[in-house]
Amino acid sequence: MAHKVIGYAFADSNNSLYIEKQIDAIKKSLPDLDIELGDETESRLVRYFGEDITLPAYVVYKHDKFKDKLIGKYDTNHIINWLNSIHGLNA
Repeated sequence: MAHKVIGYAFADSNNSLYIEKQIDAIKKSLPDLDIELGDETESRLVRYFGEDITLPAYVVYKHDKFKDKLIGKYDTNHIINWLNSIHGLNA
């Protein structure tokens, strides 16, 4: 799959549990989407944003390269609508 979405949160934080539950709900709504949980140590996060990115965040990668991001805590419907608006994500 060309696209991958990672929901990032600081490890062992309340936001990590929140993002993990949100990812499960997103998988039910968009079952073909490649999505997973990451934390502040994930190499792509550090590569594209350095050490100072605000978490939680969702980042879309295409062929392992940054494509788009959404930073902050949003309800699941907002995240799903945002993901659906990204051209080619569900193709």
